[in-house]
Amino acid sequence: MLKNKKVRASVWAGAAVSLVVGVAWTGVAGAAIQAVTKATAPYAQAAAVVNSDGSINRAKGIVAVTKPAVGKYCVELEDKELDITRLVPSATLQYTSFEYGIRVSMWPDPVCGTRKDTFLVITGMPNKWEDRAFSIVVP
Repeated sequence: MLKNKKVRASVWAGAAVSLVVGVAWTGVAGAAIQAVTKATAPYAQAAAVVNSDGSINRAKGIVAVTKPAVGKYCVELEDKELDITRLVPSATLQYTSFEYGIRVSMWPDPVCGTRKDTFLVITGMPNKWEDRAFSIVVP
């Protein structure tokens, strides 16, 4: 605990200003980008829990998820030095029955702009893709 009242007051004032600025910034940027809850994944380069609408529930090392079509998700990695052709991701469907599947493209896909930092994840059944929540881990 800080013993000097002046030091304590300046620390609290600085914290209050930081909080107000942070809230104001979140309010401005909140319309464009939703704040992502940080995930704890100590041995993963990237990981995320993605909702069926493409919004991120929580993540580590993943910048964004876009949804170009029904059942198709583009998962963009934060570290642009990572190359998806050299990674081994694992994806799992959430809250679904066994007839549904999930697929992860290990190569840059045109659906996601052929970017080397973005995985294409497809959910649903063959010839009947459906929006499904999933988790993905890149060890």
